[in-house]
Amino acid sequence: MLTVMTTVAVAAKPSGGCPAAASGYFLVDRDLWWEHTVAGFEAEGIDVYEDDGVTFTAEFDQFAADFGLVDGAGLEDFVRNAQWEAFDHDADGWTCMKPRHASSGNGNPAYFFNGIDDRSAAQR
Repeated sequence: MLTVMTTVAVAAKPSGGCPAAASGYFLVDRDLWWEHTVAGFEAEGIDVYEDDGVTFTAEFDQFAADFGLVDGAGLEDFVRNAQWEAFDHDADGWTCMKPRHASSGNGNPAYFFNGIDDRSAAQR
C-alpha cells in the first residue's frame, strides 16, 4: 500500500499558496499530485504497483487501457504531464488540488481531483 508523503520540498520558486483550508484545496508539487492520485486508485481497489513499488500491476495496466491509454506508464505520463500542466499555468511547479469525491457525496471516484494554479488561488 502506498504511503502518501505530506511534506513538500522547497522549490526554486515560492508557491503563491492555496485558498483557505476550509475550501478543501491543498498545495502539491507534481510528485505529490501523482502520489495522491495513486492513493485514490488504491482507495477504489485498483492496485497500482507490484510489491517492488515500481512495476505497474496487470490490473492497473488494464485500467489504463480501458481509459484509452496504452498501459499504466501511459496513464502515469498523462497525470504527471498533460493533467498537471492543465493546472500549473505559471509553470512554477506548484498547484492546489482538492478531492472531487469528498464534495457533497457526488459519486466521483477517489482518483478524481479538482486543481487550480497556486498563483491564481493566492490572488483571489
